[in-house]
Amino acid sequence: MVAMAPTESDTDPADASREPTPSDRRVPLASLIDLEALSVGGRAPSPRRIREALPPGWVPAEDGIHAVRDGRILFRESWVLLAGLIVFGLLGGIFLVGAMPKGWGGWLRLAGMLALLLLVGGFAAPRITRGLHRR
Repeated sequence: MVAMAPTESDTDPADASREPTPSDRRVPLASLIDLEALSVGGRAPSPRRIREALPPGWVPAEDGIHAVRDGRILFRESWVLLAGLIVFGLLGGIFLVGAMPKGWGGWLRLAGMLALLLLVGGFAAPRITRGLHRR
């Protein structure tokens, strides 16, 4: 991959002084690590040294002057969440089916519980996602 030359917006001093936030797609490397301290004998730091110096959850972008959030962290740790959802969802479903009354009353109660679940999930899911991205 060919490294692109930095543009004026990439080297803007006001941009570099701003603290990066998790919602930023691309953050200049200089705002996360001290590139001059990593350089050896006046030469630019190696990509390996840059990767090692970045905070957890950040990886260098393909252009070589920015860093991006590492999406593999969520993939690596998401199996715990999925396993819990499947196991406890199945157990809850078994108890729900056993406790449901028969007829239209049971179907209406099931529809009401599913609507409540969607409503609560709509509030909780964005907060959980933000919390995972903040790490």
